[in-house]
Formats: sequence, structure tokens, C-alpha cells
Amino acid sequence: MNIRITGSGAVAEQPGRSGEAPWFDPADHLGRRGWKYLSPPTRYLLAAGHLALGRRHDDPPLTGDGSRRLGVVTGTQFAIAHVHRRMDETLRTEGVRGISPAEVPGFSMSTPGSQLAIASGARAFSVTLTNPVTAGLEAVQFAVTALRTGRADRVVAAATDQAPAGSERRGQHDAAAAIVLSAPDPASPPRSFAGITGGTSRFVPRNGDGAPEPAALTRTARRIAALTGNAREVRLVVSAPGEAAPLAAAVRGAVAGAVAAAGGSVRDPERAVTESRHCAVSGMLELIALAGTGEPALLISVSESGHLTAIALNGSARP
Repeated sequence: MNIRITGSGAVAEQPGRSGEAPWFDPADHLGRRGWKYLSPPTRYLLAAGHLALGRRHDDPPLTGDGSRRLGVVTGTQFAIAHVHRRMDETLRTEGVRGISPAEVPGFSMSTPGSQLAIASGARAFSVTLTNPVTAGLEAVQFAVTALRTGRADRVVAAATDQAPAGSERRGQHDAAAAIVLSAPDPASPPRSFAGITGGTSRFVPRNGDGAPEPAALTRTARRIAALTGNAREVRLVVSAPGEAAPLAAAVRGAVAGAVAAAGGSVRDPERAVTESRHCAVSGMLELIALAGTGEPALLISVSESGHLTAIALNGSARP
């Protein structure tokens, strides 16, 4: 069963942006009130989620069957890092009296996704995934599984992040992205621009010299290549933070080889790894861009720890 992508939305700070004006104005996306005590990642996620669902910020939440059959799954890496840092500093310097009761709910990693579920009326489930780098694509994989097992009729798969301060994360930027996924419905014509054929999450350990363990890399590459199904030519996009670039390059080469061994081919097999510049949202931004091309594709996010998640697109809305 191919899962249809029926909507998408994203807000992202662009690298190299200059000027003093903030890159994101909550009032433009969320109206003039109601967001004051929401953290920036929550605001980003609400904006992206509204765009993907095709709704305004002041539209009422869904009710009835539409509400009960809509789910939300959110991936993030640093969504509450700033909140924790600020609370920690406040407790050390001012004590508990310095903590605003209105900000306390932001302490939970699930707050951004929960706010999107509340705003949209999603009652099937609200789940938050928190693995570094790969959490965005893991949200997509979770959504696909939920749809195939009948847990929902539609799922908003999303990611949001606020790049943490510090030189070790220099070059990363804030962003949120969301897609709406639906199972094929023969009773209604598809209004989608791409389909997802499957996904997988794997772990590639390293040897003592830091190189990926060959047998694990080979098994992982074959598993990912199998996601392409009958596609003879696919685009292959691998993204990773700079620290994971060598591992990501090895994964890319192994997957290209596995696709070729299965009788297929990869466009631009020597293409370099794309740098993940929007934390866990990077994979989602890449997926939205690939879905818009209408071509079969494999998208892989790789973390420095060796975890990776792959999503395959068939490039069409065929059920």
C-alpha cells in the first residue's frame, strides 16, 4: 500500500540571512494573540502544520469521525533545549518564584506536537520522537505504519527544531515542516503529489578504526535498496551533519551499489552528501522538495551515532 502525501508546509530560517528583522513573525501565521507563552519551536510547528492541513489559525478544530481518525506525530532534537536552559538559569538565580506558571507546560518535549494536535482536533494519537537528526523522517515512518495498520485515516507527520546556542552547533538554523499523509481511498480521487512506498530505520556500528562495520553496512544498504520496489531509476539524497559526513558518504555509496546490484540505477551516483542544516527538520525539508519533483527517490538521514532512517517515494499518487 502506497501512502499518499496530500499536503505540505514549512517555515525555515535560511542560511546566510542578513538583517535585524526576525525571520519568523508569529502574528503572520498564528494571529495576534494566543501564542505569547508558546516556545518558538511550537510556534514554528503550528505554522507548518496549518499550512500542510490547508487551515487558518482561527479555524475550529475538527470534530466527530474526522477528529477521531486524525493523528499527529512530531520529530525533534532540540525543541525544548532553550526552555530547559532558561528554567535552569532562573531556578539557580531567582528560585521557583521566577518561573511563570504559563511557561511550565513548555518543559515537556511533547508540548509542540500536543499543541498542534489540540489546534487541529487530532484525537487518534499525538506522538513525539526525539532521536538526533533522524527524528523528522522517523515521524514519517511512524505515520506510514499507523496508516497501514488502520490506526488513523490521516496523519500529520512533522518536525520542528530550534538550533541550540553554542559554537558546536554553528551553522544550524530553526525550522519546522509538516506533511499530511493519507491511505489510498478508492472512493475518492487522489489529490496528492507523491506517494511513499515505505521506510526503515537502521543502525550501522563502527569498527575500532571508526569505519562503518562492513557487514552491517551491506545489510542496511540492501534493506534500503529494497524500498525502491519496481523503480528502475531513483534519485538518492543523503543528508547528515558535518560530523557524520564520512559515515553518510559510505552509506550513500553502499546504497547506490545495492540499487545497481538489484538491477536499478541511481541518478548522479557521485553526488556529495547534503549537510543537515536544520537539525531534525532537515530530512523533512528534503522530503518535501523531492516529493515536488514527481520522481522516484530514496531519502536518507544519517546521524553521527550511526542511526539512519530512509524513506522511499514513488513520485506519483498511484494507490
